[in-house]
Amino acid sequence: MGFLDRVGSRLRSTAVAVATAAFATGAVAAPPAGFRTLAPGTLTVIPPDRSADDARQRGDLLEVTAGRADRQWTPKRSPANTTFAERAKGREFVGGVWCLEFAFKAPRMIDVDVPAADGRMLRKRIWYLLYRVKNTGGHRIVVDAADPTNRATQRFETPVRFLPHFVLESLEPLEYAEGATAYRAYLDRVVPAALEAIRSRERPPGKLFDSATMSEADIPPGAERWGVAVWEGVDPRIDYFAIYVRGLTNAMRWRQIPGSTIGPNDPPGIHIEHALEALRLDFWRPGDDRNESEEQVSVGHRGMFERMTLGSRLLEAAGRPGLTKARPGPGLESLGLKWSDLLEPDVGGSGMASLLPLETFLRKLAALPEPSARGAAVRDVLGDLGIPAIEDLTRALAGPVDADRDAARRAALERLGLTPEKVAAQPLESLAKVVRALESAATPDARMRAAAAVFGPAGRRVEQLAKDLAAARAVAVLEDLEARQGDVGQGDAAATFAALQRLLESHPAAEQRAPMLAALFGPRGPQLYAAAAAVHEGIDHEWVFRYERDASGP
Repeated sequence: MGFLDRVGSRLRSTAVAVATAAFATGAVAAPPAGFRTLAPGTLTVIPPDRSADDARQRGDLLEVTAGRADRQWTPKRSPANTTFAERAKGREFVGGVWCLEFAFKAPRMIDVDVPAADGRMLRKRIWYLLYRVKNTGGHRIVVDAADPTNRATQRFETPVRFLPHFVLESLEPLEYAEGATAYRAYLDRVVPAALEAIRSRERPPGKLFDSATMSEADIPPGAERWGVAVWEGVDPRIDYFAIYVRGLTNAMRWRQIPGSTIGPNDPPGIHIEHALEALRLDFWRPGDDRNESEEQVSVGHRGMFERMTLGSRLLEAAGRPGLTKARPGPGLESLGLKWSDLLEPDVGGSGMASLLPLETFLRKLAALPEPSARGAAVRDVLGDLGIPAIEDLTRALAGPVDADRDAARRAALERLGLTPEKVAAQPLESLAKVVRALESAATPDARMRAAAAVFGPAGRRVEQLAKDLAAARAVAVLEDLEARQGDVGQGDAAATFAALQRLLESHPAAEQRAPMLAALFGPRGPQLYAAAAAVHEGIDHEWVFRYERDASGP
């Protein structure tokens, strides 16, 4: 997830105090609709979360209600709710909750000299977030001793130890085939060499704390501190990202670990996981690895990234037939396939697209009774580049190579029960078998190594074919939706997504919506669409209870 599977999330209406500042002039990309642009000197203040449900929660004592379910019984002479098991249901938990006020300036970048392991100084680009925290106290539920049904919320003051935990997370599913880093979440680092440079540049009032020194002492009631979160090695291609800030509050949620079974003799709490409330801030930046702009960062709200991403994918798919001369609808029909036959299984958080649709396509292609029809089917479904890609792969499996490469290729093929000679006799069937074997790779790295062992340099063609087939599937869905040229493929990403919404809402078969979304955007398509469609305009931040097992990327 990842960022679509946050448990117990709550959207807050923005109530921010923003100091205005003029932009430096320059040619920078305009932010998408729904993003508020911040100048580097702008201070945005997020008020403390004072929700009453943070201080008062209800839940079952699972060690009793679930672990001792066999002990439940119905009394004959007493009320049913007086048994031990019934009294363990819906228990109330109250406590004092504090939350710091958080203010921040737009994330920026700075180049600093950082000492390397060998003692030399290396110039590195650092991303940082300048922030201020203020202890404004907390709130708790007070129960009247004479009347337990009479409750009131009471404010209180207390020193707070801020233990900062900042994570910068890319929201973009950067393609592994393009060389994206395997991990796109970055934990705040302590970089002493950067602290003085940032202090000189930002000039905060008073001392500037990093994450280590910030946690050394309590913040007294009413006091404030300035701090900085620093990240190293951030992928420069990231445009959409979120920063999660944990430690601002002691508000907590808990739940039974998904899939766990509570036994009668299990220790209390062993099946429970906890989540502290975190603050999520979404950003957009008009930079890339060639031109990283540090003077303009825009703040967005949840849903905007998903909307722009899905709209961009539709734009790419809708423009594909004109570029490649593909005709996916007739091409799939000639193979006896429908777009629903090419849906991908959800392979979890590995970041890999499934290769099973490609295997299905290759086997159907091999089964055509007239070999002369295969070329036309490939051109229709995959476009002009489909035939060269398949030829490159079959040639890599069976064509002449040097002795060292032939030995490595034969060893890899033998594990699949194949030889170059068998491949030459049945190229498409053999290619489908290899693709199926690659599907079992546990990680993108493992899949790339396995493809290289069999295909050599041509191995990259496998992922490209899978991507082209996914685009063909999307075009076939758009044809089923009767998308007109003026509906999808015109305008920007936001307008394209809005056009898709209109098409789906007007489609007579509502039960087909989820499969269509999975065909358009992959197995997580329905969730991505739901997040994109549930946009709340004007929301700039979100308080979220984020369990560790829900924190993986899209």
